Order: sequence, then structure tokens, then C-alpha cells
Amino acid sequence: MSLETLADVPERSALPSARRLVVAWQHPETRLISAIGMLECEPEGRFRFRYLRRAAGVQDFRPFLGFPRLDQTYEAERLFPLFATRVMSPRRPDFRAYLDQLHLSPDATPWEQMARSEGRRTGDTIQVLPVPDVGPDLRSDTLLLVHGIRHVVTGAMPVLVRGDELGVVPDRTNRFNPAAQSVTTAGGQPLGYVPDMLLEHLGAMQSAGPVRLAVEHVNGPEAPPHLRVLARLTGTVPPGYRPMAGPGWETFDE
Repeated sequence: MSLETLADVPERSALPSARRLVVAWQHPETRLISAIGMLECEPEGRFRFRYLRRAAGVQDFRPFLGFPRLDQTYEAERLFPLFATRVMSPRRPDFRAYLDQLHLSPDATPWEQMARSEGRRTGDTIQVLPVPDVGPDLRSDTLLLVHGIRHVVTGAMPVLVRGDELGVVPDRTNRFNPAAQSVTTAGGQPLGYVPDMLLEHLGAMQSAGPVRLAVEHVNGPEAPPHLRVLARLTGTVPPGYRPMAGPGWETFDE
């Protein structure tokens, strides 16, 4: 059972939803995670996938099944099969429990479900991450899953409740990513990591002022390890900054 009761949970449908997802690929040996594409959901319901130019230089990466050309724009009326298989069927008996683990309302769309779960599957090398939102006042409010909990927490899971402050500290000894940022409890106990794909955004926020990372939702041990802790990252960004845009984020048609 979740450590958070429904009475403690805000209106779930009000949580932010992104129209653009970064598609990342993890090298099966080095474990390095690289952004290789953008998946978009248009307001009218059409879907678009485009590779980033940087995908051509990612070591050992090969185009996904169904998306053979790096320089092509792919569009469809329905979610592409590669991504649709990352969404749980509402006919499954554990579907409602899964939405609770994702901290989503019962009417959450498949797109929202995939964005919140990162589209991850056991033994897979693909994950997706919502492009953070920035408001007119330069404030950014981003939900993220704390990564690496099963590797970092070797004993009992710390007791966490919604609203608990979390720390963010550099982990310069990380052998997979020297730029890694550790997530800790307020008391300094290591908990996991900020997702690699959010490190650039986190750095932009830190350059503009203080940031706050706090627990948004906690699941019990019955949940998949990567869904144990959902956190909320808030702060401001520098003027003119756009998340996951500009140099290094161009698609082949840009």
C-alpha cells in the first residue's frame, strides 16, 4: 500500500502534462543514457517522432524498429507501436493500482501514463521524459521519478511522506556519469539520482537561483523500483532559456 493516503493527494488530473517527450536510449554495456529523439503529441491528437541530429553520433545506437531513417519525420494518427506497448491496458485487473502508483487520475490518457512512467519496460534500453515547462514568469515546475533507488538504497527504504524536502548534491565519483546529481533525504541519506536527461535543466535552474526538490508521492515495495519516489522540482530559469532546445537539441529538419 502507498505510504500516502488518498486524502493526502491533490487533484491528480491537475498535475502538469507535457506535449513533448524526449526519447532516450541507454547503452546496454556502458549504461550511458543519450537523448536521441523527440516524440510529440499535437493538440489535435496526431503524433510525431523525429530523431535528434546528435543520434547519429551516439556510440552503437541503431535506428528503432519502425523508424529506419534518422533524417525522416514520422507522423501518425495513433501512438506508434514502439511507444504504445509501453502503456498498460485498462483491461488489466491491476490497472487502477498502477495509475495510483503513477499518481494519476483514473481518466489519465495513455500519453499521460507513458510520460509519467517514463515508458520503461524491464530489460529495455528506451525511456521517455517530458520536456519541462517554463512559465512566463520563468518559473519551472517539474515532476520527476528518482532514478537508481534499487542500486543506492541497500537497507531499509527511508520513511518519506509528501512534502518532505530532498537534497541534490553532485556525485563526482559516479563511474557512469561524472555529471550525476545525487538525491538525498533531508538528513543526507542517499536515495537515488536526478534523471540524466534533466541534468541540463537542473543546471539552468541552479544558475538562476535556489531550487527546491520535494517528495510528491511515495509507493510501497510492491511498486517497481523506478516508481518508488515521485518528486517535484521547482525554481526559476535564466531569461531566454528554453528546456531541451537550441544547440545539441536540433532535429534533422531544423
